[in-house]
Amino acid sequence: MVTEYLLPSSADEAAAELAEGAALMAGGTTVMPRVLAGGFEAERVVGLARAGLDGVRRGDGRTVIGATTTLAAVAALDHAPALAAAAAQVGGPALRNMATIGGNLLAGAPYGDVGVGLLALGADVDLGDRAVAIDDFWTEFRPGVDIVRSVALNDDVAADSVYVRWARRAANSPAVVCVAVAGGRVAIGGGGSHPVRSVGAEAHLDDPGVAGAAAAAEVDLPTDGIASTWYRKRMTEVFVRQAVEESHAV
Repeated sequence: MVTEYLLPSSADEAAAELAEGAALMAGGTTVMPRVLAGGFEAERVVGLARAGLDGVRRGDGRTVIGATTTLAAVAALDHAPALAAAAAQVGGPALRNMATIGGNLLAGAPYGDVGVGLLALGADVDLGDRAVAIDDFWTEFRPGVDIVRSVALNDDVAADSVYVRWARRAANSPAVVCVAVAGGRVAIGGGGSHPVRSVGAEAHLDDPGVAGAAAAAEVDLPTDGIASTWYRKRMTEVFVRQAVEESHAV
């Protein structure tokens, strides 16, 4: 049961509380349902709302997005279409006004669509004591130790990015598969613990059909309550092909 809620004024203060066993909360869209359901074990929760981790800064060809920047704000980034589209399709308006880019990056399936866009963009993630490439983030992030401070991306790569998503319903429905293409990189999400790149598809970007088939052969997506492995592979082929085709037109 949560007995104490803290609002530190900096990320360093939040990190100190985290080291003492407190749990972190940004927008609260994944934490609060667990608290209300009685499945949240931490007694002390550290909110990041006042830690100075929000906002978007552009300069020198880079965009730095603070970890507590809402998905609604990310969805408005016209110069990063794949990332904006991924954020725009998470939940409904009320959720996007609360959920954060850092929280969504750490959310597991069936959430975490924003990570697909960031992986295709080759973003860097600032963890305070170090920065890690997005390719290494999900293996290097240390729960209970690290705090995502911001993500950074190159504007020239972001400008020509593409994101497509397939779900059972157009809104408020988990993705069966989602795909982002940017700068010669192909990222795929949907069902797995985190997004993955398709090296096979990346080797055939000149031929969308071959790229789609290569991606379907390469990905290992699970069967769950949303879709079967067979169906996800089939949709991976279709939507990788579509995303590559769209990237040619950008």
